[in-house]
Amino acid sequence: MTMVDGAATTERRSTTGQWQKPRRLSERGNGRPGGIMLAGAGLVATLLVVLLLWWAAARQPQVAVPNLIGMSRVKAEALLNGMGLKVRATYDQVADQEAWTVLRTDPSAGQDLDQGGGVSLTLASPPPAVTPSPAVQPEIPAAQQPAPVVVAPPVAMPAPVVVPAPVVVPPPVVVPPPVVVVPPPVVEPPPGPTLRSVPDVVGFDQYRAGRVLAQDRLRVGSVVEEESNQPSGTVLRTDPRAGVAVWPNSTVDLVVAKSRQVAVPDVAGYDRVSAKRMLKKNGLKVGLVREEESTKRAGTVLRTDPGAGVTVRSGSMVNLVIAKTPATTEPPATTKPPATTKPPATTKPPATTKPPAKDQDTDEQHATSGKRGDT
Repeated sequence: MTMVDGAATTERRSTTGQWQKPRRLSERGNGRPGGIMLAGAGLVATLLVVLLLWWAAARQPQVAVPNLIGMSRVKAEALLNGMGLKVRATYDQVADQEAWTVLRTDPSAGQDLDQGGGVSLTLASPPPAVTPSPAVQPEIPAAQQPAPVVVAPPVAMPAPVVVPAPVVVPPPVVVPPPVVVVPPPVVEPPPGPTLRSVPDVVGFDQYRAGRVLAQDRLRVGSVVEEESNQPSGTVLRTDPRAGVAVWPNSTVDLVVAKSRQVAVPDVAGYDRVSAKRMLKKNGLKVGLVREEESTKRAGTVLRTDPGAGVTVRSGSMVNLVIAKTPATTEPPATTKPPATTKPPATTKPPATTKPPAKDQDTDEQHATSGKRGDT
């Protein structure tokens, strides 16, 4: 390789290195603002999605885990299903309690769970039956085996006679059949009754409230009266209150309104408008109004029915008797008096008494008639 070739190769490598070397951000300029805006918009969208998911999880209604200890598995599952929960898993534990009753729950009673959450149940199971092992005949050691009985031969016999010991045959070993524990059949429980909310019957009368509760398969419990300004028999509140979840055929106690007892005020001597205002102030209403002739000013209340001081229910009607001007009567028609004879001159006519002012016209008529008679 010549020096010219080496210089060309070095120049070619340096040029290639310059093309392959990445440029820095400062060399590229300030960068495109559109990319930064897109990155910021993506970050804001991600934060919004996270906030929406957190808000949806926070708004999900929660239910407190009921106390299921001591219940059977069927009742516990029915109660959980009615409250919107479900059985997550079941575990068996040997215990002295009744089989398949709840020993504990996870989570425990009183803790809040979301609707549709699961609860693990630990159930009591009976202890397993012990299967006896087959009997094993113990081996008799050689030291304990009965020795053979040797009968000495008589002196005259040439050889002794050996009598073997009797062979003891053990009785056959009876092996009992193994005890098979049959698990109880799994019976699918029928769908249990669902919880229902107490209807809102506040403001209804007692009988209408009873019909509404009966339509929701609920019954009226105790009915307590309480003084109130509401009409008598109006439902003021219920126990349990409206919206509480209860089982079907549960009783709902009612508190109904009882009219207050008020005394009729003494309005005699008042005018009709003032008497009506006073009765309304005491929780009463004006009933029939009857007029009666009286010397008092027209429109004045003479008496009430019921009378003043009588205790009646709030909202009752009170009748009024008011005064009216008596009708004027015309004076009776007077008859023409007979003609009088002229008294003698020597005799003085009897003195006549002066008639009342209201009969002045009649006296003038009499005088006129007397003059005509004299003529």
